[in-house]
Amino acid sequence: MTGSEQKAGVLILAGASVAPLIFPISQAGYASMADLGKWALIPSVAVVFFLALWARIRGMSSLVNRIVAGAGAGLLATVGLEVVRSISFHYGGMPGNLPELLGVLLTNRIMDGPNVFSDLVGWGYHFWNGLCFGVIYTVLLGRRGTWVGLGYGMLIGLVFLLSPAVRSQGIGFMGKDMPAMPLTVAIAHGVFGTILGFLAYRWVWVGQKFLYS
Repeated sequence: MTGSEQKAGVLILAGASVAPLIFPISQAGYASMADLGKWALIPSVAVVFFLALWARIRGMSSLVNRIVAGAGAGLLATVGLEVVRSISFHYGGMPGNLPELLGVLLTNRIMDGPNVFSDLVGWGYHFWNGLCFGVIYTVLLGRRGTWVGLGYGMLIGLVFLLSPAVRSQGIGFMGKDMPAMPLTVAIAHGVFGTILGFLAYRWVWVGQKFLYS
């Protein structure tokens, strides 16, 4: 990558990092999810799209390849994660329906409960998170083996279990009071990382490095 691509890549990483952070930040009590959605999430989405378009216009082909590959791989990996999470939720292995909860928090409907709009917002945010994790992976790590993707996914799951987002659901530190929950998180994020690593290895161009030109 050229120096300009590397600088743009750093900005992409910053923009893509916002979405995964707002849920644990809100559950730690620093700000409401609705406020973070308006003042952090929406601007970060605009920044990522703008930078991706700008990179395309400026002919930053290596960076564009990583963004597109990461976005597609992240979305498909989230589908795999959802299969595991949904099955576990259906059989009582999760304390709640996370995308539904995210939608309620983002639309400030805690007292009213979910509706169609909040569900759409929650699911949209959930898949945007997966897309962002995919972009972070490919922009930062590029074309690595599937095992690297698996480790990346497991690291995301571990950080989630350690975050206030889990403790706020009343199931103890790392979900210890609901053993099926941390097991579900581990399997789901393992599937996520495996799919992400597999697809990124095939879609990111050979020989392209981010940290070194």
